Amino acid sequence: MNQRFVKRIFVTLLGLGATALAGDFKIGVEATDYLPISKGDAGEYSGYARDMLDAFGEKYGHKFSYVAVPVARLYDEFLVKKSVDFKFPDNGFWAGDAKKGLSVSYSKGLVSVIDGAMVLSANKGKKTAVASMVTVRGFTPYPYLDAIKSGKTKVSEVTSPEQAIKMVQSGQTEAAYLGVMAAEHIMEGKLKSPGALVYDDKLPSSSNDFVLSSLTHPEVLRQLDEFLSKEKATVEKIKAKYKIK
Repeated sequence: MNQRFVKRIFVTLLGLGATALAGDFKIGVEATDYLPISKGDAGEYSGYARDMLDAFGEKYGHKFSYVAVPVARLYDEFLVKKSVDFKFPDNGFWAGDAKKGLSVSYSKGLVSVIDGAMVLSANKGKKTAVASMVTVRGFTPYPYLDAIKSGKTKVSEVTSPEQAIKMVQSGQTEAAYLGVMAAEHIMEGKLKSPGALVYDDKLPSSSNDFVLSSLTHPEVLRQLDEFLSKEKATVEKIKAKYKIK
């Protein structure tokens, strides 16, 4: 058979394979305000993650719908009920017990964030531990788990980052364990009180990559990795829009 003809067939099959991967998918997202990265509610999903995932979907022919679920319930929808095809954000270190026995695939990181203790500016750097802390229901303050289990740190939960910030401002608790970028965005925008709390880097914190995960579509995650590596101009444009480094 003519080699040029064989080559044309091979290229055509490759093209059909890429097209076959295109589809309609549901992404489970957190129903909370984590701007500039994301904000999920019953009617809309917005922010950096939405723009990045939509740009990826457009490039590869995928159509994504976003299902906002309370943080504490999202893993159940993803891992148990399997009502969504993907979860964002996720990380290989999160929810280890819930993932036992399951084969979860992950993309590369869409963004890296610091989760840490937000305190009154007057208290920054004065302590290496806190007796009380607040976080958003469903978030896990991993660096403080030993202190919480031993009773050295008491933790309370609220439904939104704004509530957590206000509890520290009013003196009800010493620190709020939040995503630093999101907390600063909320204080500057929604609360109109930039700098009301500051990140205390002397207290335990964690740095995490926010990735897309799936139980059933690792091939789409590989496409996303390719998109993040090759479409650098698009990626940088979206990051600049949301002032993400």
